[in-house]
Amino acid sequence: MEVGAGVRRFGSRYINSYLIQEGGRLTLLDAGLPGYWRALVAELAAIGRRLEDIDAVLITHSHPDHQGFAERVRVAAGATVYAHSLEIPALTGKGRGGMPPFFKQGFRPFIYRFVAHSLWNGVARRVPITALTAFADGEVVDVPGKPRVIHVPGHTSGSCALHLSERGIVFTGDALSTADLLTGHAGPAVPPDFVNDSSAQAYESLARLEGLSAQTVLTGHGEPWTRGIKSAVEMARATASARGV
Repeated sequence: MEVGAGVRRFGSRYINSYLIQEGGRLTLLDAGLPGYWRALVAELAAIGRRLEDIDAVLITHSHPDHQGFAERVRVAAGATVYAHSLEIPALTGKGRGGMPPFFKQGFRPFIYRFVAHSLWNGVARRVPITALTAFADGEVVDVPGKPRVIHVPGHTSGSCALHLSERGIVFTGDALSTADLLTGHAGPAVPPDFVNDSSAQAYESLARLEGLSAQTVLTGHGEPWTRGIKSAVEMARATASARGV
């Protein structure tokens, strides 16, 4: 489905991936789970495009539900894969990676459904990306859409948002979600502590997002937020305050 000017969303109710269109060429932003490959092919068919039309894959951070089929796209489409330099060791299989400790959070029905869905869609079959190009904070990446990189550490050390300033869109990855990863409840929030490298740093990074010119906020988990990034950040802070964070 189209969720912004020249932007398509696909994946599942749990995990989002996006296609950015420009001049007949495509950028894939986050590669979901391996099992989402068929969803990618279906989405390309729906807009009359082929795998070979994907020039680039941008990965917001190195968790396996964002790495997914990136290597398969790199090989099949000849696409260049980009991520922050701090994420490259995990994405190439040379550093720490893996699923967060979901089952240590007690009985949470949403978490159990999320994990079951992830396992069914191949989260355990993590395929290292054999060739990556590093992008840097503030860089405008020369790919379809020309997004600007915003380094927002906390969820992971190299977590990044991507800003399409001319389209008023920001992709936050998991620096800001619109679905609570503990309960599944809707609304902007920073992911809970157990999935973050540093929650304190994650909250500090919200300041890097709230000043952006973006009416539409597209996240790794949850529905599009169309009331502006500033209101999303304000709500995330209010949610944190209510939780006593």
